[in-house]
Amino acid sequence: MSLPHFIHESLDDILSEWERECGAAAAGTEPRARRVHFGKVLHAVAEEMKRIKAVEPTAGAAPAISRSAPRAEASAAPHSHASQLVDDYASLRASVVRQWRKKHPSPSAADIDDLVHFNEAMDRSLAELTATFSSSPAQPQSLFLGVLNHELRTSVASILMSAQVLTHRSPPGSPEAKAAQRILRSCEQLRQTLDALSDFTKVRLGDHLQVDRVPDDMGVLCKQALDAFARVDPERRVRLTSDGDLSGDWDTARIGEAIGALLGHAARFASRGSVITIAAAGHADDEVTVTVHGDGTPIDVETLQTIFDPVARVESEDATYAGLGLGLFIVRKVVDAHGGHVRVEAAPETGTTFTVVLPRHA
Repeated sequence: MSLPHFIHESLDDILSEWERECGAAAAGTEPRARRVHFGKVLHAVAEEMKRIKAVEPTAGAAPAISRSAPRAEASAAPHSHASQLVDDYASLRASVVRQWRKKHPSPSAADIDDLVHFNEAMDRSLAELTATFSSSPAQPQSLFLGVLNHELRTSVASILMSAQVLTHRSPPGSPEAKAAQRILRSCEQLRQTLDALSDFTKVRLGDHLQVDRVPDDMGVLCKQALDAFARVDPERRVRLTSDGDLSGDWDTARIGEAIGALLGHAARFASRGSVITIAAAGHADDEVTVTVHGDGTPIDVETLQTIFDPVARVESEDATYAGLGLGLFIVRKVVDAHGGHVRVEAAPETGTTFTVVLPRHA
Protein backbone atom coordinates (compact mmCIF):
# COMPACT_ATOMS: atom_id res chain seq x y z
CA MET A 1 0.00 0.00 0.00
CA SER A 2 1.37 3.41 -0.96
CA LEU A 3 1.82 6.06 1.72
CA PRO A 4 -0.90 8.44 0.43
CA HIS A 5 -3.44 5.59 0.39
CA PHE A 6 -2.32 4.57 3.88
CA ILE A 7 -2.87 8.14 5.14
CA HIS A 8 -6.42 8.18 3.77
CA GLU A 9 -7.33 4.77 5.20
CA SER A 10 -5.66 5.28 8.60
CA LEU A 11 -6.42 8.96 9.14
CA ASP A 12 -8.41 8.52 12.37
CA ASP A 13 -5.78 6.21 13.91
CA ILE A 14 -2.98 8.60 12.96
CA LEU A 15 -4.76 11.60 14.47
CA SER A 16 -5.64 9.69 17.65
CA GLU A 17 -2.01 8.65 18.20
CA TRP A 18 -0.88 12.19 17.42
CA GLU A 19 -3.24 13.64 20.03
CA ARG A 20 -1.96 11.20 22.66
CA GLU A 21 1.67 11.94 21.84
CA CYS A 22 1.51 15.74 21.69
CA GLY A 23 -0.67 16.12 24.82
CA ALA A 24 -2.93 19.04 25.59
CA ALA A 25 -3.64 21.65 22.94
CA ALA A 26 -2.15 25.11 23.10
CA ALA A 27 -3.89 27.74 25.19
CA GLY A 28 -6.87 29.17 23.33
CA THR A 29 -7.07 26.18 20.97
CA GLU A 30 -10.20 24.05 20.78
CA PRO A 31 -9.11 20.37 20.55
CA ARG A 32 -11.79 19.41 18.04
CA ALA A 33 -10.90 22.30 15.71
CA ARG A 34 -7.24 21.35 15.99
CA ARG A 35 -7.95 17.72 15.04
CA VAL A 36 -10.17 18.73 12.13
CA HIS A 37 -7.57 21.18 10.83
CA PHE A 38 -4.74 18.65 10.86
CA GLY A 39 -6.99 16.03 9.32
CA LYS A 40 -7.37 18.46 6.41
CA VAL A 41 -3.61 18.98 6.33
CA LEU A 42 -2.95 15.24 5.99
CA HIS A 43 -5.72 14.87 3.40
CA ALA A 44 -4.21 17.70 1.33
CA VAL A 45 -0.71 16.24 1.65
CA ALA A 46 -1.89 12.78 0.56
CA GLU A 47 -3.70 14.23 -2.46
CA GLU A 48 -0.59 16.21 -3.42
CA MET A 49 1.51 13.03 -3.21
CA LYS A 50 -0.95 11.15 -5.44
CA ARG A 51 -0.85 13.97 -7.99
CA ILE A 52 2.97 13.92 -7.99
CA LYS A 53 3.04 10.13 -8.54
CA ALA A 54 0.57 10.48 -11.40
CA VAL A 55 2.87 12.84 -13.30
CA GLU A 56 6.23 11.33 -12.30
CA PRO A 57 8.50 10.65 -15.32
CA THR A 58 9.90 7.29 -16.22
CA ALA A 59 13.01 5.92 -14.52
CA GLY A 60 16.16 7.89 -15.25
CA ALA A 61 14.44 11.23 -15.85
CA ALA A 62 14.31 14.09 -13.37
CA PRO A 63 11.26 13.92 -11.07
CA ALA A 64 8.59 16.51 -11.86
CA ILE A 65 7.79 17.48 -8.28
CA SER A 66 5.45 20.41 -7.82
CA ARG A 67 6.63 23.14 -5.50
CA SER A 68 3.15 24.42 -4.66
CA ALA A 69 2.11 23.97 -1.06
CA PRO A 70 -0.78 21.61 -0.26
CA ARG A 71 -3.79 23.80 0.48
CA ALA A 72 -5.43 23.14 3.83
CA GLU A 73 -7.12 26.43 4.86
CA ALA A 74 -3.85 27.90 6.09
CA SER A 75 -5.44 31.12 7.31
CA ALA A 76 -7.69 29.13 9.63
CA ALA A 77 -4.88 27.31 11.42
CA PRO A 78 -6.08 26.97 15.07
CA HIS A 79 -2.85 28.17 16.74
CA SER A 80 -2.06 31.17 18.87
CA HIS A 81 1.72 30.56 18.79
CA ALA A 82 3.95 29.73 15.83
CA SER A 83 6.06 27.48 18.05
CA GLN A 84 3.00 25.32 18.77
CA LEU A 85 2.41 24.98 15.03
CA VAL A 86 5.99 23.79 14.45
CA ASP A 87 5.70 21.34 17.35
CA ASP A 88 2.36 19.96 16.09
CA TYR A 89 3.80 19.35 12.63
CA ALA A 90 6.76 17.47 14.09
CA SER A 91 4.46 15.24 16.18
CA LEU A 92 2.08 14.65 13.28
CA ARG A 93 4.92 13.71 10.94
CA ALA A 94 6.29 11.25 13.51
CA SER A 95 2.87 9.60 14.01
CA VAL A 96 2.42 9.03 10.27
CA VAL A 97 5.90 7.57 9.79
CA ARG A 98 5.67 5.36 12.92
CA GLN A 99 2.36 3.78 11.89
CA TRP A 100 3.37 3.39 8.27
CA ARG A 101 6.67 1.72 9.19
CA LYS A 102 4.72 -0.91 11.14
CA LYS A 103 3.10 -1.83 7.82
CA HIS A 104 6.45 -1.66 5.96
CA PRO A 105 9.21 -3.01 8.23
CA SER A 106 11.50 -3.57 5.21
CA PRO A 107 10.90 -0.53 2.99
CA SER A 108 11.40 -0.75 -0.76
CA ALA A 109 12.79 1.94 -3.03
CA ALA A 110 9.21 3.00 -3.83
CA ASP A 111 8.47 3.28 -0.10
CA ILE A 112 11.47 5.56 0.40
CA ASP A 113 10.30 7.72 -2.52
CA ASP A 114 6.90 7.96 -0.85
CA LEU A 115 8.53 9.10 2.38
CA VAL A 116 10.56 11.76 0.55
CA HIS A 117 7.45 13.11 -1.18
CA PHE A 118 5.50 13.07 2.11
CA ASN A 119 8.16 15.09 3.91
CA GLU A 120 8.45 17.56 1.04
CA ALA A 121 4.69 18.11 1.05
CA MET A 122 4.62 18.55 4.83
CA ASP A 123 7.49 21.06 4.64
CA ARG A 124 5.69 23.13 2.00
CA SER A 125 2.48 23.08 4.03
CA LEU A 126 4.31 24.18 7.17
CA ALA A 127 6.09 26.99 5.29
CA GLU A 128 2.76 28.27 4.02
CA LEU A 129 1.14 28.19 7.45
CA THR A 130 3.99 29.92 9.26
CA ALA A 131 3.73 32.79 6.79
CA THR A 132 0.25 33.56 8.17
CA PHE A 133 1.57 34.55 11.61
CA SER A 134 2.27 38.16 12.54
CA SER A 135 5.87 38.11 13.68
CA SER A 136 7.85 39.92 16.33
CA PRO A 137 11.33 41.18 15.30
CA ALA A 138 12.94 37.93 16.48
CA GLN A 139 10.24 35.66 15.07
CA PRO A 140 11.08 35.45 11.33
CA GLN A 141 14.52 33.97 12.00
CA SER A 142 13.08 31.50 14.50
CA LEU A 143 10.32 30.46 12.12
CA PHE A 144 12.97 29.94 9.45
CA LEU A 145 14.87 27.65 11.83
CA GLY A 146 11.68 25.71 12.52
CA VAL A 147 10.98 25.16 8.83
CA LEU A 148 14.65 24.36 8.16
CA ASN A 149 14.51 21.75 10.93
CA HIS A 150 11.64 19.98 9.17
CA GLU A 151 13.35 20.08 5.78
CA LEU A 152 16.54 18.60 7.22
CA ARG A 153 14.54 15.80 8.82
CA THR A 154 13.35 14.87 5.35
CA SER A 155 16.88 14.03 4.23
CA VAL A 156 17.81 12.35 7.52
CA ALA A 157 14.73 10.11 7.39
CA SER A 158 15.49 9.03 3.82
CA ILE A 159 19.15 8.32 4.62
CA LEU A 160 18.14 6.39 7.73
CA MET A 161 15.66 4.18 5.88
CA SER A 162 18.19 3.48 3.11
CA ALA A 163 20.85 2.56 5.68
CA GLN A 164 18.42 0.20 7.43
CA VAL A 165 17.67 -1.53 4.13
CA LEU A 166 21.42 -1.87 3.47
CA THR A 167 21.97 -3.27 6.98
CA HIS A 168 19.31 -5.96 6.54
CA ARG A 169 20.61 -7.00 3.11
CA SER A 170 24.34 -7.05 3.89
CA PRO A 171 26.22 -9.97 5.49
CA PRO A 172 27.28 -9.20 9.09
CA GLY A 173 30.81 -7.83 9.23
CA SER A 174 30.94 -7.03 5.51
CA PRO A 175 32.20 -3.62 4.29
CA GLU A 176 28.62 -2.77 3.29
CA ALA A 177 27.29 -3.59 6.78
CA LYS A 178 30.03 -1.51 8.42
CA ALA A 179 29.29 1.40 6.12
CA ALA A 180 25.59 1.15 6.97
CA GLN A 181 26.39 1.24 10.67
CA ARG A 182 28.47 4.38 10.20
CA ILE A 183 25.56 5.98 8.35
CA LEU A 184 23.16 5.01 11.16
CA ARG A 185 25.49 6.54 13.76
CA SER A 186 25.76 9.73 11.73
CA CYS A 187 21.97 9.90 11.46
CA GLU A 188 21.72 9.61 15.24
CA GLN A 189 24.10 12.55 15.63
CA LEU A 190 22.05 14.56 13.16
CA ARG A 191 18.83 13.64 14.97
CA GLN A 192 20.26 14.92 18.26
CA THR A 193 21.25 18.18 16.61
CA LEU A 194 17.79 18.58 15.08
CA ASP A 195 16.12 17.87 18.45
CA ALA A 196 18.24 20.61 20.02
CA LEU A 197 17.40 22.96 17.14
CA SER A 198 13.69 22.25 17.63
CA ASP A 199 13.88 23.11 21.33
CA PHE A 200 15.94 26.22 20.58
CA THR A 201 13.32 27.39 18.08
CA LYS A 202 10.51 26.98 20.59
CA VAL A 203 12.41 28.93 23.23
CA ARG A 204 13.19 31.72 20.75
CA LEU A 205 9.49 31.88 19.84
CA GLY A 206 8.59 32.54 23.47
CA ASP A 207 7.75 29.08 24.77
CA HIS A 208 9.13 27.54 27.93
CA LEU A 209 10.29 23.93 27.69
CA GLN A 210 7.50 21.74 28.98
CA VAL A 211 8.45 18.90 31.33
CA ASP A 212 6.37 15.81 32.06
CA ARG A 213 7.62 14.40 35.36
CA VAL A 214 7.37 10.68 36.11
CA PRO A 215 9.02 8.61 38.87
CA ASP A 216 12.37 7.20 37.77
CA ASP A 217 15.92 6.40 38.85
CA MET A 218 18.67 8.82 37.83
CA GLY A 219 21.21 6.02 37.65
CA VAL A 220 19.03 4.26 35.08
CA LEU A 221 18.62 7.48 33.08
CA CYS A 222 22.39 8.00 33.04
CA LYS A 223 22.92 4.41 31.86
CA GLN A 224 20.39 4.88 29.05
CA ALA A 225 22.08 8.11 27.96
CA LEU A 226 25.45 6.35 28.06
CA ASP A 227 24.13 3.47 25.92
CA ALA A 228 22.78 5.94 23.34
CA PHE A 229 26.11 7.78 23.33
CA ALA A 230 28.01 4.51 22.85
CA ARG A 231 26.03 3.80 19.68
CA VAL A 232 27.25 7.10 18.24
CA ASP A 233 30.86 6.89 19.49
CA PRO A 234 31.56 3.21 20.30
CA GLU A 235 35.33 3.69 20.63
CA ARG A 236 35.09 6.33 23.34
CA ARG A 237 35.84 5.08 26.87
CA VAL A 238 33.21 6.19 29.39
CA ARG A 239 32.90 5.16 33.06
CA LEU A 240 29.61 5.42 34.98
CA THR A 241 29.24 5.40 38.76
CA SER A 242 26.06 5.58 40.85
CA ASP A 243 25.78 6.16 44.57
CA GLY A 244 23.01 6.86 47.06
CA ASP A 245 19.24 7.20 46.60
CA LEU A 246 18.70 8.20 42.96
CA SER A 247 14.91 8.19 42.90
CA GLY A 248 12.87 11.24 41.90
CA ASP A 249 10.36 12.70 39.46
CA TRP A 250 11.78 13.96 36.16
CA ASP A 251 10.99 14.27 32.49
CA THR A 252 12.99 11.24 31.41
CA ALA A 253 13.27 12.21 27.74
CA ARG A 254 14.46 15.73 28.57
CA ILE A 255 16.95 14.56 31.18
CA GLY A 256 18.32 11.96 28.77
CA GLU A 257 18.70 14.71 26.16
CA ALA A 258 20.62 16.89 28.62
CA ILE A 259 22.96 14.13 29.79
CA GLY A 260 23.58 13.09 26.18
CA ALA A 261 24.51 16.67 25.29
CA LEU A 262 27.00 16.83 28.16
CA LEU A 263 28.56 13.53 27.10
CA GLY A 264 28.78 14.75 23.51
CA HIS A 265 30.48 17.95 24.63
CA ALA A 266 32.97 16.01 26.76
CA ALA A 267 33.76 13.72 23.82
CA ARG A 268 34.40 16.61 21.45
CA PHE A 269 36.57 18.53 23.89
CA ALA A 270 38.51 15.83 25.73
CA SER A 271 41.65 14.25 24.32
CA ARG A 272 40.95 11.09 22.35
CA GLY A 273 42.64 8.62 24.68
CA SER A 274 41.11 9.96 27.91
CA VAL A 275 38.24 8.45 29.86
CA ILE A 276 35.01 10.42 30.28
CA THR A 277 33.33 9.89 33.65
CA ILE A 278 29.69 10.35 34.53
CA ALA A 279 28.58 10.07 38.16
CA ALA A 280 25.11 10.15 39.72
CA ALA A 281 24.90 10.81 43.47
CA GLY A 282 21.86 10.99 45.72
CA HIS A 283 23.07 11.79 49.23
CA ALA A 284 20.81 14.81 49.89
CA ASP A 285 17.18 14.38 50.89
CA ASP A 286 15.77 16.77 48.33
CA GLU A 287 18.11 16.64 45.32
CA VAL A 288 20.25 14.46 43.05
CA THR A 289 23.55 15.45 41.43
CA VAL A 290 24.98 14.33 38.08
CA THR A 291 28.54 15.21 37.04
CA VAL A 292 30.21 14.71 33.66
CA HIS A 293 34.00 15.07 33.56
CA GLY A 294 36.51 15.05 30.73
CA ASP A 295 40.26 15.52 30.71
CA GLY A 296 42.13 17.60 28.16
CA THR A 297 42.90 21.28 27.81
CA PRO A 298 40.37 23.10 30.04
CA ILE A 299 37.92 25.70 28.81
CA ASP A 300 39.34 29.19 29.27
CA VAL A 301 37.87 31.62 31.81
CA GLU A 302 36.37 33.95 29.21
CA THR A 303 34.55 31.13 27.43
CA LEU A 304 33.16 29.80 30.72
CA GLN A 305 31.11 32.98 31.05
CA THR A 306 29.17 32.31 27.83
CA ILE A 307 29.33 28.56 27.40
CA PHE A 308 25.58 28.09 28.01
CA ASP A 309 24.60 30.83 25.55
CA PRO A 310 23.06 29.75 22.24
CA VAL A 311 25.43 29.29 19.31
CA ALA A 312 28.47 29.38 21.61
CA ARG A 313 31.78 28.07 20.27
CA VAL A 314 34.50 26.44 22.34
CA GLU A 315 38.04 26.08 21.07
CA SER A 316 41.25 24.70 22.49
CA GLU A 317 44.63 23.53 21.25
CA ASP A 318 43.45 19.90 21.35
CA ALA A 319 39.97 20.16 19.88
CA THR A 320 37.30 22.42 18.53
CA TYR A 321 33.66 22.21 19.57
CA ALA A 322 32.44 23.50 16.23
CA GLY A 323 28.79 22.44 16.28
CA LEU A 324 25.84 24.80 16.39
CA GLY A 325 26.45 25.36 20.09
CA LEU A 326 22.85 24.51 20.96
CA GLY A 327 23.52 21.47 23.16
CA LEU A 328 24.66 23.27 26.31
CA PHE A 329 22.02 25.95 25.85
CA ILE A 330 19.34 23.23 25.85
CA VAL A 331 20.98 21.58 28.89
CA ARG A 332 20.51 24.78 30.85
CA LYS A 333 16.90 25.15 29.69
CA VAL A 334 16.08 21.54 30.63
CA VAL A 335 17.66 21.94 34.06
CA ASP A 336 15.91 25.28 34.61
CA ALA A 337 12.56 23.72 33.67
CA HIS A 338 13.11 21.14 36.44
CA GLY A 339 13.93 23.84 39.00
CA GLY A 340 17.61 22.86 39.17
CA HIS A 341 20.90 24.47 38.22
CA VAL A 342 24.01 23.60 36.20
CA ARG A 343 27.58 24.85 36.54
CA VAL A 344 30.93 24.20 34.90
CA GLU A 345 34.43 24.19 36.38
CA ALA A 346 37.75 23.91 34.55
CA ALA A 347 41.40 23.77 35.56
CA PRO A 348 44.60 22.52 33.89
CA GLU A 349 45.08 19.87 36.59
CA THR A 350 41.54 18.49 36.56
CA GLY A 351 40.08 19.13 33.10
CA THR A 352 36.46 20.25 32.70
CA THR A 353 33.55 19.15 34.91
CA PHE A 354 29.84 19.87 34.41
CA THR A 355 27.64 19.53 37.49
CA VAL A 356 23.84 19.29 37.28
CA VAL A 357 21.80 19.53 40.47
CA LEU A 358 18.13 18.53 40.21
CA PRO A 359 15.41 18.57 42.88
CA ARG A 360 13.81 15.18 43.38
CA HIS A 361 10.31 16.56 43.07
CA ALA A 362 8.58 19.63 41.64
